[in-house]
Amino acid sequence: MKNLYLRYSPNIEKTFKILASVYFLFSFYYFFFLSNGGGGDEFLFVNDLIFIKTYGWIAAIEKSISIPYMILVYPFSFFFKGYVALRTVNILLLFLLLLYFFKIVKIKTSLFYFYLFFFLATSKYFFAGTNDALFFTGLVIFMTEVFYFIEKKKMNSQVLAFSGLIVSFFTREMFVVYLPVVMLGLYFLYIKGFSFLNKKMVFPMLLFFFFLTVNIPSLKLNNKLSYDAKTPPTEIKASWSQRQYLAQLLVNKGELQNFSHPSWEQTQEYLIVNGTKSLPDGIVEGLTFDYSLTIKEFLKDFYYSMFFGLRQLGLILIFPFYFILTNLKKKNILNPEMFIPYSLIVMLCVFSLIIISFIEPRWYIAVFISAIVFYNQYQVEKKINYNFIIANYLVLICFSFLGIYSILHKFMKII
Repeated sequence: MKNLYLRYSPNIEKTFKILASVYFLFSFYYFFFLSNGGGGDEFLFVNDLIFIKTYGWIAAIEKSISIPYMILVYPFSFFFKGYVALRTVNILLLFLLLLYFFKIVKIKTSLFYFYLFFFLATSKYFFAGTNDALFFTGLVIFMTEVFYFIEKKKMNSQVLAFSGLIVSFFTREMFVVYLPVVMLGLYFLYIKGFSFLNKKMVFPMLLFFFFLTVNIPSLKLNNKLSYDAKTPPTEIKASWSQRQYLAQLLVNKGELQNFSHPSWEQTQEYLIVNGTKSLPDGIVEGLTFDYSLTIKEFLKDFYYSMFFGLRQLGLILIFPFYFILTNLKKKNILNPEMFIPYSLIVMLCVFSLIIISFIEPRWYIAVFISAIVFYNQYQVEKKINYNFIIANYLVLICFSFLGIYSILHKFMKII
């Protein structure tokens, strides 16, 4: 079998690299240059930029904005339209992430970057103008540094690891959802003998206090940190979590198309007709409001997470599951080598549990990119079965064809 692998693998690998490159370039061109600007979540951040320029930073922070992201975008907004400034910053963040992998982590094998290009082609969020890119870049760097400390007893950059973590913390409130992964990483660092108190922590701590200070207007007025918020119109007395919960109820009744939301007005009307307690408000209420629905949606969302995950990673998504199953028999359940596999499974389960409506694949960007780092390292070390590697190439080749066809179809609609 090894002889067959050595014979056919170079050509299959080359085919995958070519298709992944074409797919990435087409995806980048379509989402950065051709997709409508200022729509969807971009609309929120474009409005935040306008608000800052109109009313100033203090008023914007009191209103709630993503401070780290707005700090990065603000200078570019003087040279580009709002949505172009947002997208430009995210492309720069992607470039810096690639530079981090190449110069700091020193990943020299080209396959890693083609795996990454394929994944990026399936996810537009480094090409669209939202703070996802900054939030997940910080988490990816932290998780990567934890992984390499476990593997090699040394971080590539402790400063970047914890600075990235702090930037993520202040960028999106979703950081709370990723806390299990962060705590797991810190625990594994601790048991592996990592020293948290050293001079390399000075800059991350200064960064933490800087962002804490900048958040003072929000802390004083709202008693919480400033994060971007999808707030309803002032006349609407409904929350985003209630709107999401109603979405799933309507989908289950066949009254709403899957992967969509009712309007704010529909949500308000539902609460008026059925009472203010007819929809849960918040994660905890959502989980306990209807246990049978929670279990049903968890199973369905986990299935969709795996389905979309396979589309974005191929068999790279499966490898961490296989790694856990084959290693639990001979290693301690809390072995640090399980960090990336555990992180992936934990986040798949957490999002599948707390989201009653539909899952958005972008929420998994941090663990999916970390899974690529994990898979690539084991492939380089020749710890992955040859058949598995070939099968993964073939799966990614098929998905690349499908992705290229899908984007060309979108091109035709525009033309």
